[in-house]
Amino acid sequence: MGIYARLFLPILLLVTVVVSVRYTLMTGSESAAARQRYEIEAQQLGQYLASALKPLQRERNDLAIAALLAAAAAQDPDLAMVRWEHGAAASAAASPAPSDVDHPSWLGNVTAIEPLYLNLRVPLQDGGAGASLAPGNLALWFHPTQPLNRVWRALRQQAVISALNIITIYVLLGLLIFLNRRMQLRLESATGRFQTGDLGVRMAVRGSPEARAMATTFNSMASQVQALVQSLQEQKERIEVTLSSIGDAVITTGLDGRIGSMNEAAQQLTGYSEEQARGKQLNAVFALANNFGHQALKRTMQNIYAGGAAVRAKNQTLRQQSGASFVIEYTIAPIRRNVNAREGAVQEGMQEGVQGIVLVFRDVSEKKQLIQQMSWQSQHDLLTGLPNRSALAARFEHELEMARHADGSHTMLAVCMLDLDHFQQVNERGGHALGDEILKQAAGRLHSFAGPRHYAARLGGDEFALLLPDQPDQAAVERTLAQLLALLARPYHCETQTVSVPASAGVALYQGGDISADNLLRHADQALYQAKLTGRNKVHYFDAHLDEQVRTHHNRRTEIRAALRAGELCLYYQPKLDMRAGRIIGMEALLRWRHAQRGIVGPMEFLPVVEHTDLIVEIGDMVLRHALRQLELWRASHPDWVVSVNIAARHFQRTDFVPRLTAILAEFPAVPPRMLELEILESSALADIGHVRAIMLECQALGIRFALDDFGTGYSSMSYLKRLPAEVLKIDQSFVRNMLVDRDDLHLVSAVIGLARAFNRSVIAEGVETVEHGAQLMRLGCDLAQGYGIARPMPADDVLPWTASFASTPAWQRASLLPIDGMGGAPSIPSPALPAPSA
Repeated sequence: MGIYARLFLPILLLVTVVVSVRYTLMTGSESAAARQRYEIEAQQLGQYLASALKPLQRERNDLAIAALLAAAAAQDPDLAMVRWEHGAAASAAASPAPSDVDHPSWLGNVTAIEPLYLNLRVPLQDGGAGASLAPGNLALWFHPTQPLNRVWRALRQQAVISALNIITIYVLLGLLIFLNRRMQLRLESATGRFQTGDLGVRMAVRGSPEARAMATTFNSMASQVQALVQSLQEQKERIEVTLSSIGDAVITTGLDGRIGSMNEAAQQLTGYSEEQARGKQLNAVFALANNFGHQALKRTMQNIYAGGAAVRAKNQTLRQQSGASFVIEYTIAPIRRNVNAREGAVQEGMQEGVQGIVLVFRDVSEKKQLIQQMSWQSQHDLLTGLPNRSALAARFEHELEMARHADGSHTMLAVCMLDLDHFQQVNERGGHALGDEILKQAAGRLHSFAGPRHYAARLGGDEFALLLPDQPDQAAVERTLAQLLALLARPYHCETQTVSVPASAGVALYQGGDISADNLLRHADQALYQAKLTGRNKVHYFDAHLDEQVRTHHNRRTEIRAALRAGELCLYYQPKLDMRAGRIIGMEALLRWRHAQRGIVGPMEFLPVVEHTDLIVEIGDMVLRHALRQLELWRASHPDWVVSVNIAARHFQRTDFVPRLTAILAEFPAVPPRMLELEILESSALADIGHVRAIMLECQALGIRFALDDFGTGYSSMSYLKRLPAEVLKIDQSFVRNMLVDRDDLHLVSAVIGLARAFNRSVIAEGVETVEHGAQLMRLGCDLAQGYGIARPMPADDVLPWTASFASTPAWQRASLLPIDGMGGAPSIPSPALPAPSA
C-alpha cells in the first residue's frame, strides 16, 4: 500500500500521546477550577446562612430557623447536611442523596475533589438590651457531586471533539491513500500499455494537483519518447530509402566479415541479391579481379577491426557473378558504437567500439569519358559547338603574347565582336527554335571562315568573337571582315522559312603597347555598339579619341550630379520688360553652376553633357522648385510677375511629367499656376508633336502658360504653330541681334511678329542689347523684350534692388509714340541721341 498506509500506526501513537497529555492537563485544570468554585460556593452559603440566622436567633424563632436550614439543604445540590446549635437548642436539615450523579465513580480519585465540612461560630447579640449572647455554631457538610459532574461534562465534550478530529484525520488519510492508490493504478496501466507498444497512450489530466502534475509529466515523457521513436523509425526508413536510391553501392558487414545488408546498386554491381549475399563473407560477394587488390582489402578489414581509420582505393576491378568486370573505386570505413565504462571500457567516460564495416563503391568505367566530355563542354558552347568565352580568353592571351613578341614584324592582331542585327525580332517572330537554328548556321559559317588561321568563339546570345592574328595592315582586316559580313548576310534556310539576318562588327586593333586582352575585348564591344548606332550591317573600328570623350562625359556627368546634391546649382533671373509701358512683367529663371574653382559657370558648359540622361529630369525638378519658391517671396511686392522656366525635351516628354509638375505645384499653394511659364524649344517640340501637344494641354488645364523658345531656328511653319497651343513666341536672339545691320534678319523678325499677331499669340524678343534694338522692335509691333540692353541675369537677392532703381528709357518712351510700320520703315533713331539703358 505504500508509505501512506504505513503512516497509520505512527499517527495513532502520536494521537494517543497527544490526547493523553492533553487530557491529563485538562483534567487537572478543570478539577482545580471545579474545586475552587466548590469551596467558594460553600463559603458563600455558610456566610449567607450565618447572617440569616442571627436575627432569627435573637427572636428565638426556631421554626424559621428550621425552615431556613431546610430551604438551604433543598436548594444547594452539593449541601449534604446543615446543623445549627445554640446552647442546648439545635436544629438540623439534610438533603436527600444526590440523584443527578453524571460522573463515574473513579473520577473523584482522579480529580482529588473530596467532601467538604465547614464549622462556623456565629457571634450573637441581644437586640433589645444590646447585651452579648453566647455564640452559635453552624456546621455544613458538602458532597462534591456537582463539581465532579462539571469536570466530567467538560472532559466528555472535549472527548467528543477530539474523537471527531481523529476520525476526520483518518478519513482524510484514508482518502489520500485511496487517491494515491488510484493514481498509481492509472500510472501502472498507462505504463504497461506504453511498454507493450501503445506509444499513443496518454493519461487524463484530472484529479488532485499531484495527479495532474504526474499525468502531465507522463504525457510529456510519452510524447517525447513517441517522437523519438517515430524519428528513429523515419530515419531508419529514410536511410533504407537513401541506400536503395543512391547511385553508390553500399554493403555492411559485422565483425565476422559476413554481409548484413546491401542496397540495390550493390546488388546490380555484384550480381547477388540481398537474400543470396546475406550471411556470406564479403570477399565471396565483393570479388576483386586481381590478387593484389583482394589481399589489400583483407588487410584493410583487419586493420579496421583493430580500430583503424577509413581507407579509400581507386582503379580496382570488380568481377561480377556473371563474369563481367567493372572498374570501381571504393571506401571502406568502420561502423562504431559507444560503449559505457561500466560495460568494460578501460578508460573512464566513453570509448569507441567497432561493430562492423561499411563498404561504399561505385562504377567508374565511364568516369574518364565523362571527365573528357565535361572538359570539352567547359570550353565550348553547347548549342553551336564553337569555343566559349573561357576558351577565347585563353587563346586571346596566347595570341596577344605572340603579337607583343612580334612588334618588329609589322603585323597586327585584330579582335572582332560580331552581333546579328535584329535577332530579337527573329526570336519573337519565329520562336526560339528558329533563333537557335540561325545561330547554329551562323556559327557554322563563322567556323568555316575562320579555318585553322583565325579563331572564332561564341560569347553568348547572338554575340560572336573572331581573332585575326598576323594581319599586315588595317586594309587587310577590312577586306577580311567585308568577306565575313557578306557571308553572314546570306539568307538562312530553316525548314520552310528563309530568313536574312545581317551582322554588325566592332573591331579593336592591337599594334603594340601594354594593353590587356580584356581591354581590347571591351574596345571591340564599344565599337560594335557604335556600329549598331550608325545603321547596322557595317563595321566600326574602335576610336581611342571617341572613347576618351565618352569617359570624359561620364566624369562630367558624375561631377554635375555631385554639384546637384551639394546645392551648387542655382538660379539667376533676367527681367522681361514691356518697353511701351515701361514696366517689368516678370523674370526668366536661368541655371548657373556656382563652381568652387571656376566661379559662376553658364548652362551651355554643362547642360549638353546631361541633357540626354535622366539627370536632366532631377535638375529640371530642382529649377521648378527654386523658381516657385522665389516667386512666392516676390508676390508680396510684385503679384503680377510671371517667371518662365526652360524645360529640357527629355524632361518634358516623360510620361510622368504632368504628375511630377502637379506634385511640385502642390508644395507652393500660395503661387497660382498661371504665374509659371514653361519655355520649350521649338526643335524639341517637333520631335513628337502629338505627344508634346497632349502634355501642353494637360499643363494648360492646370493654369500653366507656355512659350516657344528660340522660335524661327527650327522648322517653323503655320501648321506647327497651329498645333502647338503656346501663348508666347520668343524670337531667337540671333535674329534680333543682327536685324539692325542685316535686312534678312529684320524681315525674319517682322515675319515672326506678324505670324504671332495672326495666330493671336504674344511675342517677346531675346537679345535686346541696345536702345536701337528696342526702338526697332517697338516700331515692328513687339513691345516685350529681354536682353543685356535691359539687364543681365542676376542673383535672386539683386532683383528687388534693381527693380527699385529701374527707370524706363526715354528713347523707348518716344518710340512708343511712333506708328507701327510692320517693317521698320520709320527712320532709325541715331545712336548718339539715345541715352544708355539703366543697369
